[in-house]
Amino acid sequence: MFGKSSTIRKYKYKLRPALAKRYGGSVTYTKAQVDKTIDVMGFNKKHIHYAYFMYCDIATYKANLPEGESLESMNNTITNISGIGVLGVLLGSSMFSDIDSGSDGDGDGGFGGGDGGAF
Repeated sequence: MFGKSSTIRKYKYKLRPALAKRYGGSVTYTKAQVDKTIDVMGFNKKHIHYAYFMYCDIATYKANLPEGESLESMNNTITNISGIGVLGVLLGSSMFSDIDSGSDGDGDGGFGGGDGGAF
């Protein structure tokens, strides 16, 4: 789990600022933007689906969800590593009910992952 934990921490705390610097501030980023930034930064890509979960729209991370993983298990992993998961921030928001029901709402999505301390 050490490698996975380290990678997820890097995604959560270092990837958001790098994405914002390269592509401007955004709620979500494209898969290509996330892939490119992870390549440039030299991050481990084994758990890249966590980066998609944190920074891409709903359709992107659902399309890249590995077999045997669920959004809940990914959120639990992030919670165990950093204290608060991605979904915890959304409690009470209408987007949370869209995600829980499997809808992708109005096309917006993504969770914003982490900004170096917001979670």
